[in-house]
Amino acid sequence: MSAKVERLWFSTVIEAIFIKGLAGKITPKLKADIKKAGIDLDKLAPAYPVEQVYAACKLAMPALYAGLSEPEAFHQLGVSSMRGYTETLLGKALIQILKLIGVRRSLLRMHTSMRSGNNYLETSSVVLSGNCIELKFSDISQMPSFYQGILEEGGRMAHAKNLRVSTVESTAPGHTFRVEWDE
Repeated sequence: MSAKVERLWFSTVIEAIFIKGLAGKITPKLKADIKKAGIDLDKLAPAYPVEQVYAACKLAMPALYAGLSEPEAFHQLGVSSMRGYTETLLGKALIQILKLIGVRRSLLRMHTSMRSGNNYLETSSVVLSGNCIELKFSDISQMPSFYQGILEEGGRMAHAKNLRVSTVESTAPGHTFRVEWDE
């Protein structure tokens, strides 16, 4: 019987969310609270257990997105993380690729893009039409609207017109999104 592999988020994603995406918004108290949760933003480890990242996100949301529901706050955090990711070394290259290959091809490459952020997420896609794709995520770490925010912001960065992301199915830990846009 094989041992269960620990689900880890890589430091590039932590940098994208907390250092680049939320630049100037993290107070010293919030930074200290995130450190207590296991993530030292001054000295990033190569990877973090998904539970620590989730806890850090849950700490940040009320401080940064007061008045929003938890799903809305996770959504905003996903948007911020995508924007922050474009400020990382890997992200700068990714955004150029997104612009070059467009929405459809970007979505079809999602399995590769998402694997650069953690060691456990598998994605698959089904093309429903030229401008409609379903993306199935194997494990969204209890944060569907975070991933929805990433998809929406990534689509905007790829110059999608009238992008719409909706839930098709949600069966924990997985989730399926439908992404549609106008040509």
